[in-house]
Amino acid sequence: MDLSNIPVVDAHCHPFLPEKEEGQFYRFFNLSDLDLPLEHVENTLLFRRALKEMARLLNCREDYHTISVARESLYKQNPALYIQTLFQEAGIQSLVLDMGFPSEDNVGYTVPIETFSKLVNVRTAQIFRIEPLISRLFRASEPFQQMLDMYTAELVKAIKDGGFCAFKSVIAYRTGLDVELVSPEEGGAAYERLRERGVLAVPLKKKDHLSAREEKTVRDFLLRTAITEGIRLGVPFQIHTGFGDSPMDLRIANPLHLYKIIADEELRKAKIVLVHAGYPFAEETAFLANGYPNVYLDVSEMFPHSSIGMCDKLLRLLEMAPANKILYGSDGYRAPELFWISATWGKKSIADALTELVKREVIDEDYAHRMAHMILSENAENLYRLR
Repeated sequence: MDLSNIPVVDAHCHPFLPEKEEGQFYRFFNLSDLDLPLEHVENTLLFRRALKEMARLLNCREDYHTISVARESLYKQNPALYIQTLFQEAGIQSLVLDMGFPSEDNVGYTVPIETFSKLVNVRTAQIFRIEPLISRLFRASEPFQQMLDMYTAELVKAIKDGGFCAFKSVIAYRTGLDVELVSPEEGGAAYERLRERGVLAVPLKKKDHLSAREEKTVRDFLLRTAITEGIRLGVPFQIHTGFGDSPMDLRIANPLHLYKIIADEELRKAKIVLVHAGYPFAEETAFLANGYPNVYLDVSEMFPHSSIGMCDKLLRLLEMAPANKILYGSDGYRAPELFWISATWGKKSIADALTELVKREVIDEDYAHRMAHMILSENAENLYRLR
């Protein structure tokens, strides 16, 4: 199957600025925040495949030093042209951007959407991440009701006035996905205890055990509040699941922990997107997308970081997940090559998976092409109302 002409909507990625790129190029091809040496990274299949693709693009020898020099020369000479060349080759038409990274909280700077949109020259949409807002409110340490009023007002403003099309949470990185259905009374009491002890603004990792447990109660309540606001405003809600920047505790990032949220009768009115397809818990994520009409998933980060496993992982998702609920995404950040490589390999992996299903006579070729259009662009366009 040839999917090269199908436009790509990258349903989960991040803005970046070429002038803020730091470190050697190879570091973008792993998920660790640790300073891994080249000898480690260069022996991963992801990196070997990336070198081959880069050598083709740059028409140079397939070794890291040659590629790095050629790439740096082109990128620095005309960043916009280099980025737009990559995006055009991969057929990237739209980007749905999580604006919570980079931010002042995590790296000390933000990327204005106007600047980034001009740089990449494709259609962009914005996702509002709730954690930076929560951090600002914790630092302000206002009384609970005042904090809650400010919180909901900012959520509403983001959608109605800020041009955002959805919400997102990375609570998996903070207190995990085993989210309790906390009442306003329980959330308020836990918040006030933290406030009275003067530890609201203390980083979670530095809190004592009791305070950390009470912060989880508050964050669980605020997540539920944001999902409820999403329902009222009619926008989807992304939740980080599965792997991400390491080191992280994958044990608390299994999407099955979200059962109380997903199964709650009121919250089931929300359209919930399980980001990264819960990888490595792909089958569990597919089960949730199959069993609950309001649950979707995107394959970002699994594409391209599972490398040679992308086709296999997609087939595992399709064992149960409806094709109209699977969204393509890259989780691209910092380096434009991640967006390009993910879309390039993603198309090939989707084509390989669908060709296999046609060979097995599970589906016919017409429906295979229909599925490809849904996964690569249409599902995201419909969910995020990009048309």
